[in-house]
Parts: sequence; structure tokens; C-alpha cells
Amino acid sequence: MIEQLKFIFLESIKSIKRFPIYSIISSLTIMVCLIIITFIIYLSDITNNLSKNFKKNESVLKVFIKNDINIEESLKICQDIKDVYKFDIMTFEDRNNLFSKIDINLKTWLQDDLEFIPCLCSFNIDVESVEEIDDLSISIFDKYKNEIEKIVYPRKYLVRFEEILSLAYSVIFLIGLIVFIVSIYNISNIIKLSIESRKNVIDILKLHGASKIFIKSPYVLEGIIHGLIGFVLSSLFIFISFNLFSSFAYEHFLAQSLVTSISLKVYILINLIFGVILGFIGSNLATSNYLE
Repeated sequence: MIEQLKFIFLESIKSIKRFPIYSIISSLTIMVCLIIITFIIYLSDITNNLSKNFKKNESVLKVFIKNDINIEESLKICQDIKDVYKFDIMTFEDRNNLFSKIDINLKTWLQDDLEFIPCLCSFNIDVESVEEIDDLSISIFDKYKNEIEKIVYPRKYLVRFEEILSLAYSVIFLIGLIVFIVSIYNISNIIKLSIESRKNVIDILKLHGASKIFIKSPYVLEGIIHGLIGFVLSSLFIFISFNLFSSFAYEHFLAQSLVTSISLKVYILINLIFGVILGFIGSNLATSNYLE
């Protein structure tokens, strides 16, 4: 058994030595594929972060209190909405605050007539979808319909943002799939070269009654070695990039979204798994076509 394992390992190494340039190309292809896969996972993660942070910071309900309700009562209503629906942040603006934001020409025309201006309370909400904001808005309006004039929020803005994110996810997935297939095809072609150059050895093994699994094993192992080399190279690149980006300070919520929530160890593990999978599938595909 030990001799068989030794033979399989040595044959896989011989194949790599026999075509060093092709082996390097195969390993580099896997490295590039793993980097792209990692980047796709990173993009998916930060896109998700961006979606959450964007909705958390931009999903603002503006509740206009009826203008026949005085400032004290309006503030009380706004505070009650905050407590009932457990909002973290509430911003209250009375008539004077809103009047100060009006265009100077309009102020001159209005003079001191502020009775028609309602009080306004704004709530930052943390939601997953626009539908949740719709349901929340309807619920608040139904509960306080005698005190509320209207509720507004940037629905079209948020819907458009969700559509862009959905398109981004589709493009990211498509790119990853294409890169994965190209890498497998490249590995498969390189393993085929090794098989072609060793046809005499394969014929001798067949005459001696060697099983198909035993004959295929050196070439499958060769593909896995290519995958492991690609994994080491891609992990080195990811390690340097990870430490480089983590050294920057991010203050704005959009910039903070660029910081991945996935740890470096997870990225390395993903690279290892995909590296082995790429090497195994590519080499197994090549040997199946030639040795079955």
C-alpha cells in the first residue's frame, strides 16, 4: 500500500516537472480564479453591508402632524410614536424650525403667519426592505390618523437602490461562474498533456491489471497540487490586501460598508476549499475523458 502511494505521488511530481511552464500557468490560473472568487465573496459581503447601512441611514420616516395641533401636543405625539414603535432616534422640528428653512422670499410673503405650518418629527428606521417601510407607515398612519397629516419617505429612492443591488448580485454571480468554468477547462487541458506524454506508462499499467482509480490517481493528485499552489499564492495576495485595507480609517457609513465582516481566516479557508475543488474537478474531468 505504501509503495502504491509512493508511486502515485512520484508520478504526479514527475508530471509537474515534465511540463513546468504549463504547471505554472495552471497554478497561476487557479490563483487568479481564487482571487476573483474571494473578491466576489468580498463584493457580496460589502454589498450586503452597504444595503444595511444605506437603509439604516437613509430610511427616514417624516411624520407631519396636523397644523391645528399645538407644539406641545405635537411633541407628545411624536414621542409616543417613538415609544410605541421603539425607534432609536427621533428628530422633532416645530413651526419655527421649519420656518427658518424656508426661502427668504417666501418668508417675506408669509411674514408671521405660521399657523398653517405643521410640526414635523423624523424617525431613522432600520429595515430590510421597502415593503417593511410601507407596512410601518400604514400602521402608524392608521393608529394616529386623527393627529397625522401625512407620512413621507424616499420610497422611489430606496426601490431604485434595491434594483441596483439585485443587478450587482447577478453580475457578480455570473462573473464567478465564468471564471470557475474557465479555470476548470484550463486545468483539464494541462492534465491532458501529462496523460498524452505518459500513454506508454498507462498502457503498461493496464496490461498489469491496474485499476482505473490507481491509473487516474497521479493525475488527479497533480491537479490538486496545482490547486494547492494556487491557494498558497492567492492566500499571500489576500493576506497583504487584507492588512493594507484594514489600516485605513473609515468614518462615513458608506466607507464603513467597505470593511468586510468576514474574517481573514474564513477567506483563507474558502481559498483552500475552492483550490482543491478546482484542481480535483479539472484533473478528474481530463482523466475521465482519456482513461474511461
